[in-house]
Amino acid sequence: MSLTAFLLILASVFLHAGWNLISKKSVPSLAFYSLSCGTAALLWLGPFLFAEFQPGAMPRNFWILVFFSVLFEILYVGGLAYAYQKSDISLVYPMARALPLLMTALVSCVLGLGSRQPGSVAILGMGVVFLGCILMPLQKFRDFKWQVYFNPVIFLVILAAIGTTGYTVLDSCAMQEIFRVYQKKNLLLSMSYLFFIEAGISLGTLLLVCCNKTERREFGRLLKTRSLSPILTGICSSAAYVLILLAMNFVSNVSYIQAFRQLSLPLGVLAGILILKESHSIPKLLGTLIILAGLIIVALFP
Repeated sequence: MSLTAFLLILASVFLHAGWNLISKKSVPSLAFYSLSCGTAALLWLGPFLFAEFQPGAMPRNFWILVFFSVLFEILYVGGLAYAYQKSDISLVYPMARALPLLMTALVSCVLGLGSRQPGSVAILGMGVVFLGCILMPLQKFRDFKWQVYFNPVIFLVILAAIGTTGYTVLDSCAMQEIFRVYQKKNLLLSMSYLFFIEAGISLGTLLLVCCNKTERREFGRLLKTRSLSPILTGICSSAAYVLILLAMNFVSNVSYIQAFRQLSLPLGVLAGILILKESHSIPKLLGTLIILAGLIIVALFP
């Protein structure tokens, strides 16, 4: 991996952990993410206008994929928002990042997606990730009992993970449709696709906000106070993704990118512990390290 790729990925890692920290510190909501995704959509609008992407040239199947991807994205931000309201970033962030790995692999195997199935080492890595996730909610090792995992926070994290799994699979299929139509892959086409996704999330969450009194009140508060947190979140999340796209041009194997991206996990945990003064039980810290190790194994040995 070149120094350029490493620096791009490192910057992306800090931005990804950063926007989650900003979200958690702001006590996020659907209103928060509606404004955040609206900001991201405005950022992607420029590239879309300058790209050769023609909406009318895309088949109906593509727009069906976009529609359901947006639904899963809304499920993701909803689960993430309410999980952050109820629990620590040092618990929610690592689990919400790790569980989709297991779910995506399962869905891909069941539906026969992708050109190859995970190898034995990758499956071992997934098992390691699962072990780490089991440890994360524990305050002490002797607390290990099934009741620990039946609570609203775990349910919300699982919803966020299902959302991530859904939009990951659908986005992959949608990008293949773009490649089939234009016979090439480039940064502007990817950004054009993201414009529709972010705009869809913003509008979809705004519709839900209008149907909920608490969310309407929060939306009004964010506008009245001119809070910069949703805007910063949208900018950081967009910049983090662009940096990853750019880094792909400087590596010989994309698995290196996936491996180094996992550095955001310990950063998210440390930010919660050091900045937000969250609890840091030994099982939580050990679980984080185990998840990190498992994700790196899967990334390097797919």
